[in-house]
Amino acid sequence: MSRTLFTAVWLLAWFATPGFGQTAATPDSADVLMVDHDFGALGEQVRLFLQAKQVYRAELSSEDVTLVIRAKTRGIPQARVYPISSGLSPSGGSVFEIYPDRDGEYEISPVSLQGSRLSSRLRLYRDVGESRRRMATASRPGWELGIEVAGGWHSAFAQSSAAVPLGGDRPYAGSDIEACLTARNAPGARRLNLCVLGVSHQSQHDAPNILWVYTEPRVRLIGRARPGLSNWELGPLFRFGVGISGGVKTPIVLGPGVYVARHIRTDSDGSGWSLQISYVRAFYQGFGSPTDGSSGSKPRSNKLSFGVGWYQ
Repeated sequence: MSRTLFTAVWLLAWFATPGFGQTAATPDSADVLMVDHDFGALGEQVRLFLQAKQVYRAELSSEDVTLVIRAKTRGIPQARVYPISSGLSPSGGSVFEIYPDRDGEYEISPVSLQGSRLSSRLRLYRDVGESRRRMATASRPGWELGIEVAGGWHSAFAQSSAAVPLGGDRPYAGSDIEACLTARNAPGARRLNLCVLGVSHQSQHDAPNILWVYTEPRVRLIGRARPGLSNWELGPLFRFGVGISGGVKTPIVLGPGVYVARHIRTDSDGSGWSLQISYVRAFYQGFGSPTDGSSGSKPRSNKLSFGVGWYQ
């Protein structure tokens, strides 16, 4: 009986030792201190390796100080630095958050608001909570917003529903200049791209110019869009626009088509350039009906455009 009681007491004491408790309950949510450095000499710098998709918090002991950080690895963009409330710093100094978009070596130094270097103590942490939130957001990205400009050509069409008489003047081909506010990779509908609101100036020899206000949804059928990576894509589109032209009723354009695009992304947020070629088979309405009672036909044309865009 005494041996059994002794064994039970020994096991209870062993499980309650600090070493066992620390092994079983080590927290993984605490911020990680990476640098604790006192800047004393003029022009002194600290170099360290930062990881993409992580968030770092830099605390400087001095007030009225900004942080200068430069990427030393060739070919990677500079890390983004944002000042935050100094109330988060125990010293009451300056606090910054650092967002690197690529793995690499970075050079850090404090600079006063007057541009001169000064002595200050730097404590740099990897913010575990913010890093997890950033990675969760990157895995579920939102719309990528941008602007596109394009120029192109359209085939001849008569700005009238009347049949062109034999021997009469034939319509001419013309040109288009366009600009559009765009969005792509919709949450929950990753294949949907959209010209939200566009403006197009259409010119045609011996015919009134037309200013079109249009929208144009596009659906990616071929190609794969991944965060931070460039891609090709191809798919159908449909244009709907309302025109403004002097001397005629308000015209409308309806146009199915197809597009090919090359998206060049420079970071995980989708920033970068976009190159695009599109074709639209345009059907026009609202140019008026024949006055002689003839049936006529609705005007139509082919549109070919070359565009470039920037997304942020």
